[in-house]
Amino acid sequence: MTKKAEKKPLKSGARLDDNLTVISVIDGGSVEPVYLVWHKRDWCPLACKVMQSPHRAKSEFDVLSCFAHPNILRGLGISGQVHLLMPFVEGTLLSDAIDGAPRRRLSVSDTMRLAIYIGAALTHVHNRGFLHMDVKPDNIIVGVDGRPMLFDFGAARRMSVERPAEYVGTNVYSAPEECSLGSVGPGADIFSLAVMIYEMLTGEVPFGRDTPDEPFPQLKRDATPLKKYRPNVPRGLENLVFACLERNPAFRPELAEILPILHSFIEHGPPMWPPNLVFGPGHGVLESAAAAPKAEPTHQQPSSRHPSKRGTAQLH
Repeated sequence: MTKKAEKKPLKSGARLDDNLTVISVIDGGSVEPVYLVWHKRDWCPLACKVMQSPHRAKSEFDVLSCFAHPNILRGLGISGQVHLLMPFVEGTLLSDAIDGAPRRRLSVSDTMRLAIYIGAALTHVHNRGFLHMDVKPDNIIVGVDGRPMLFDFGAARRMSVERPAEYVGTNVYSAPEECSLGSVGPGADIFSLAVMIYEMLTGEVPFGRDTPDEPFPQLKRDATPLKKYRPNVPRGLENLVFACLERNPAFRPELAEILPILHSFIEHGPPMWPPNLVFGPGHGVLESAAAAPKAEPTHQQPSSRHPSKRGTAQLH
């Protein structure tokens, strides 16, 4: 559950330590606010996340140090024990981009490009043995060049360690297995990515907003058909999103299956990779999916088929 800040954000000109002076607030609504700061010694603007403790600062920096990907905001170091430094990216939060779009809906092509970039970042995270665990529009900044960057790894965990006793994440974006404190794997981030795709396309979240009486609607409610809000969305795309929203993570497709299929729905602008690119051994996932029959999503009652087969047989 997202925490709220207990203190008012610092004003421009405030000093964080001997090297850091606040220029403006980037995110003042969190218990760990983020500021645009001027670094006196290095003569440059940086993003600075003020952590709750030196332990949390070191923990998140250690996680960020494991990644090297163009769609992940990297860590640059720690100043004054609790000030996590990152590059400053000129752009806008994806949540603000959604709020500013007509009817809170992005175009299909723009949604696909953003989702592919974030999916690529998550592929890198998973390949390095981590889960992000808080994928949502508030944790993605879209640069002026249109490329998104994933940040805020405060909830990230290694796949090899036992899950913490407490829930982490943001209610409506979290996978059911995290909401119920079960075992989690890469499918948890895939579920969150699908919620975000749904929101970019419709301006809504699939299971409805959470309430004090029902903090995790995805545990009990059925997802609203995407076409109710966006009738012109291709049926194959709706099927893909719903496959990723399966309550049982074993029946969600993998990112290696998802990203090529998303690319097939880009209608405007240049392709994101060369044509005829093969994904995986033998055949490209895109070609396999295109050849498979169409089917209605079954995200509420998972299929008994092997998940690797399900990913291509039912999506397109």
